[in-house]
Amino acid sequence: MSLTGTYSPPGGGPPYGGSASAESWSTLDELLIQLPDNTANLIVAKNIRDSVFTLWDRIDTVETIAASAGSSSSFFQNPAPTPATVGGIPAGSSFPTPTNMQDMWDQLLYPYIAPGAGFSPASSSREFGSSLLINLNWSVTTNSDPITTITVDGNAKPLSPQFGVQGVTGTHSLTPVSSENNVFSMSVSDGTSTTNSNYTLTWKNRIYWGYIELSSIGNPNLTTNPGSASIVASLCTDTAIKSLTGANANAQAFGSELSTSKNKTYTGINGSGKHLIFAWPSGVGGALTPTFTVNGLPNTAFTRVRTASAFVNQFNFSGTNYEVWVSNTLQNSPLDIVIS
Repeated sequence: MSLTGTYSPPGGGPPYGGSASAESWSTLDELLIQLPDNTANLIVAKNIRDSVFTLWDRIDTVETIAASAGSSSSFFQNPAPTPATVGGIPAGSSFPTPTNMQDMWDQLLYPYIAPGAGFSPASSSREFGSSLLINLNWSVTTNSDPITTITVDGNAKPLSPQFGVQGVTGTHSLTPVSSENNVFSMSVSDGTSTTNSNYTLTWKNRIYWGYIELSSIGNPNLTTNPGSASIVASLCTDTAIKSLTGANANAQAFGSELSTSKNKTYTGINGSGKHLIFAWPSGVGGALTPTFTVNGLPNTAFTRVRTASAFVNQFNFSGTNYEVWVSNTLQNSPLDIVIS
């Protein structure tokens, strides 16, 4: 049998006499041997004290080992650079020796993240001549550190709430060619880094498509009678073009869209017994040399009836000239037309 420790209290035994000493045993078998079956009343107080002291001694030893283990593992001690990025610790990082494990885990699991800033939406388009007033919906996101400054279009904002609307005024020239941009910015800082974000407003012209009624001038055939182009042009007025409903192209009930290009696919466009018409700004790429593909085949049966022609849009803006093309003949059934 093996003893691992003994205990003798200061001042001797308890008031009722006897010794208060106790012994701790190394194994369960050794401890139980000290406790007879007591069939002959052989158990004495010391047997109980030995059992209690053994349990106490074991618990005290476990606590000591645990404390020692916790103390020895509370620091990271490896000065070598990290070979790969893990969590918030980039490859090539090194650490002072020793490094507190709390700091290590914070770096690993809670890397610094710069504040977020943005507009919703981040961009939009407007037609030349429309309202210059814009409401910018902005918001910021607090990540690692508290926000310290918010600036939107040069205006300082309160730190709370971290969202809002900023009114701004857009501008565009009076003689645009195809498109023009206004850019508005915001920034947010948390004292560690600054995040910037932009909102882009793009001014555009419209392209138009649909069919036009030419029965008043006898529905001329421009293939056999190209000289009728000037007469056709007289009916392709700004008002008529702005009123186009799209001739059911792409199953849509409208005949215009903001665009910086003439290129577009018109699926199922139906002249319904009238001439098809297309119009786009003179400044877009290839404005004077479009290619028409009808049902997959090149087609030249279209005539330009207005060129570099002054055009007044729905907002009474007249800074953009237009090209206007019509089909040479009446179109009576749905077609798939690609203009490029």
